[in-house]
Amino acid sequence: MTFPLLTRELLVSARRSVLVAAVGTYVALVAGFTLVWGLKLPMLTGVRFYEVFRVYHGGLLAIVMPWIAARCQAADRGDGIVTLSALTARRPSSILFAKILSLAGVLTLVAIAGAPATIVAAKMSAMPVSVVFRDFASACSLALLASAVTVAWAIGTSDVMATWIGGAATTLAVFAVASRWTSAPAVYDLSLAVVGLTVAAVVATWSDRALQYCHD
Repeated sequence: MTFPLLTRELLVSARRSVLVAAVGTYVALVAGFTLVWGLKLPMLTGVRFYEVFRVYHGGLLAIVMPWIAARCQAADRGDGIVTLSALTARRPSSILFAKILSLAGVLTLVAIAGAPATIVAAKMSAMPVSVVFRDFASACSLALLASAVTVAWAIGTSDVMATWIGGAATTLAVFAVASRWTSAPAVYDLSLAVVGLTVAAVVATWSDRALQYCHD
């Protein structure tokens, strides 16, 4: 994997107009939930608002991140990866790793865009700002997971909608299982990162075997 491959993927993502629209929608949904439900939900349920916000925010990211990854990645599938591998003299696994890492970086920046609303939600629940930074680490792990599984789905299908649905469903499933499995933030973050890295490793290993030659 080389810097030019990462740069190529980042440039492709930055040039997608859908990225701005997706980030705007995400920020609006996070801010709207904070301002509307944050004033009513605690009085109705007696539950600390930030705990509800954390679940909502994680679920929203698990849906939005695969959408951005599906729409913003370079359209390299099948023979396209084989051709790019030949032109750059790099293994298909290097191309896919660069794609996954660059998308994870983009998705992490998307999560940062929601930081102001997250800080407001924490203040409304009298939570320390350190909790926001802890949840940002969780968002980074979720970004890696969403990037890996969405790239894996993109290789298997040429339809963007199918890629998004598959990526979102997989990310949501892992998010839900990890949330129920442990309440320790470090263990939760590590579990998401491990699943993401495992998916990336499996896809990369498969690509080096299956994407050596163009299909007839």
